[in-house]
Amino acid sequence: MKLKQVIKIQEVLGNKIPVDMAEKWVYHSDSREEWVDIMELDVIHAIRILRKHMGEMSDEQPDVDVDVLWLD
Repeated sequence: MKLKQVIKIQEVLGNKIPVDMAEKWVYHSDSREEWVDIMELDVIHAIRILRKHMGEMSDEQPDVDVDVLWLD
């Protein structure tokens, strides 16, 4: 499922969508060697990109136990 579909579902469910979600943001895909609209990304791919960039931004990950609620 693409991010734009997730936003649309949120809208249908009656959740307010922030106005900046309509802005076009692009991400440079290393594998495709081109700029990609982030709303066209699959959710899983977007999570992987976020993890990759968060890892680059922080030198050290905190040693914190986190309950993974969505796997229940």
